Amino acid sequence: MFDKKKILKLTDENLNQLKLDLSSVSIVPFQEIQFDSSEYRNREIFNKNCKKIKQNSNPIIYTIKFLERKKLPVLIEKFKNFHTENKTRVKNKDRVNISRFNNTNSDFLYVGSSTTKFRDRIKNHFGTRGNRVYSLHLCKWDDNLTYQIKLCTYEIISENDKKPDRILVELIEQQIWDELQPIFGKRSGL
Repeated sequence: MFDKKKILKLTDENLNQLKLDLSSVSIVPFQEIQFDSSEYRNREIFNKNCKKIKQNSNPIIYTIKFLERKKLPVLIEKFKNFHTENKTRVKNKDRVNISRFNNTNSDFLYVGSSTTKFRDRIKNHFGTRGNRVYSLHLCKWDDNLTYQIKLCTYEIISENDKKPDRILVELIEQQIWDELQPIFGKRSGL
């Protein structure tokens, strides 16, 4: 058994510290990059193009926006077709762990965050890495549809030179997710 009063007191202290930490962080636009889907058709092609994604030592919150509204129903139909087929595949063998489909009316495909190896995370979303990480994996199911997306990144910077805690980054990400209601993915893992 555990001491319930002690647990609640410690939780309250942690929340107060988070609130204090939040007062010293800023969300700063870092980079906007537009991609044509032809730029990530396979690993070799994307490895040439991924260098335009700047690395950063600060935590990043990112959005992936679909720029061609008229093509969005086509992309979603391709996803649904792939999803039906993908469910018949064997997990951890040939099934692709694709992000959850939210069926929202948004131009944003995804909202996420990264505290390490941001480029690798984008490689997963574009589909040029393995199948196991839950991501968009766009080139694995978009059936060579030609379209434009915009990747926007935002740094989470602390005024006191202390790297913001992951939980604080996820709380900020959740608020952005709630505001943009992306078509794919889930709220951060809190």
